[in-house]
Amino acid sequence: MRWIFACVLFLVACGSETSAPEPEPKPETSTPAPERERVIYAGSAWYGHAPVWVGLRKGIFAKHGFEVVDKSFGSSGDRVTALEAGNAQFASLGQVAMLGAMGESRTGFYWVANQNIAPGNEGIVAIGIDRIEDLKGKSIALQPNTSIHLTVALLLKKHGLSLKDVDVKFGSDDAIVQMVRNGDAQAGAIWEPFYGDLKQLEGAKVLGTDRDTPIYEKFNTMSGPDVICASRAWVDADPARAQRFFRAYFEAVQWCADNPEELTKIAVERTGKDPKIVAAVLANFTWIGWDAQKVNMSDARMFGQTEVAAQLLVEMGSLQSVPKFRDWTWIKMFWE
Repeated sequence: MRWIFACVLFLVACGSETSAPEPEPKPETSTPAPERERVIYAGSAWYGHAPVWVGLRKGIFAKHGFEVVDKSFGSSGDRVTALEAGNAQFASLGQVAMLGAMGESRTGFYWVANQNIAPGNEGIVAIGIDRIEDLKGKSIALQPNTSIHLTVALLLKKHGLSLKDVDVKFGSDDAIVQMVRNGDAQAGAIWEPFYGDLKQLEGAKVLGTDRDTPIYEKFNTMSGPDVICASRAWVDADPARAQRFFRAYFEAVQWCADNPEELTKIAVERTGKDPKIVAAVLANFTWIGWDAQKVNMSDARMFGQTEVAAQLLVEMGSLQSVPKFRDWTWIKMFWE
């Protein structure tokens, strides 16, 4: 009996050892994801903003450590002001608005690059008027101090008229379409996607586009191409960061060039326009990548075109003199 009792005690002792609770595992240490830097983009509904739409959709900015916030700031002039005020860090805007700000010696921004050319996407559309010559004494709605303002002036001059020969009514974007639709203006001039809406009005006729101007004939560009500008304070605070950011942006630009069909789908979702119309508009785009900027931002290309456009704006009275626009450029990053 004592032997049995001893065995039982031994087994109980062994059981207590094997059933003892194991020490709790130490919690695993996880490395937090790096915080992305917030960058505000000033844009609009124009298709030239597609690289930002793509960069957000495809995670390109996030991959490079940036959280881009896409905000609409109305006109190109509003976007320049946003950069100066620190309400946005970079923007795509019209060259004419950029030159206007330079002409006022406003130095709160840099001119970084020109990311696309897209001639054929803006023009004059009239109701009951067949020729540009017949616009004399008629009303035409347009957005002031923009590429379309320059296009209208060039087309009128080509046909023996000037802005003084027509009744110019100022409006913006869809308001121009409404003015023509309601009969408040007999003609309208605007860019896509509103240009397509103008052309769909009953009785509408296209009288001319930016492809009919001397600027297109000489440089194969729009009258006032898209430009990329950035807040001077933001760039100067950390040039390496700015260069890294624009590397990401131009990765999205290249994606636009390489994926036209998927780009059309993204633009359709963004604008709500008919896919066939969007595809036709984007077919007019040539996307200009990072490696091409060395040649593009030169006297042979964009600088030469800008000189001509600025001289024409002086003739129109929109500028007092041609600004020294090269003083605003921040293009050294394309050589680094």
